[in-house]
Amino acid sequence: MISIRKSGSIGVNQAAIEEFFEDDDGAVMYYDEDANQVGIEPVADKDADDAAYTVSKTDSGGTIAPKAFLERYDLIPEVTTQYDPEWNDDESLVVLDLDEPKKTYGSADDEAEGEAESDEDDE
Repeated sequence: MISIRKSGSIGVNQAAIEEFFEDDDGAVMYYDEDANQVGIEPVADKDADDAAYTVSKTDSGGTIAPKAFLERYDLIPEVTTQYDPEWNDDESLVVLDLDEPKKTYGSADDEAEGEAESDEDDE
């Protein structure tokens, strides 16, 4: 599973790390507005592409922190949302279909301590 977190990071569980990022420590992010899908291209490391983000790995999974990318396309969810990733052979991308979330965590109003709240939606 891969989660888009309300903090603006992407969580990758251990199974997805092993399947998609075993030999890669970087990721390039794509967004297809028409299909409402996020594409994640595994790359060797963050130096492999100017647009690449680091995939930080731990024993239990990994994290990608593409907050600017997620903000640019208004993709940061109100609650952490989990997706079942699919591999697209044609484009060598891990694809998340944003129209098919599997699970959500937390609630929209439990801001993490120290996390700044946006004023943009306060109308």
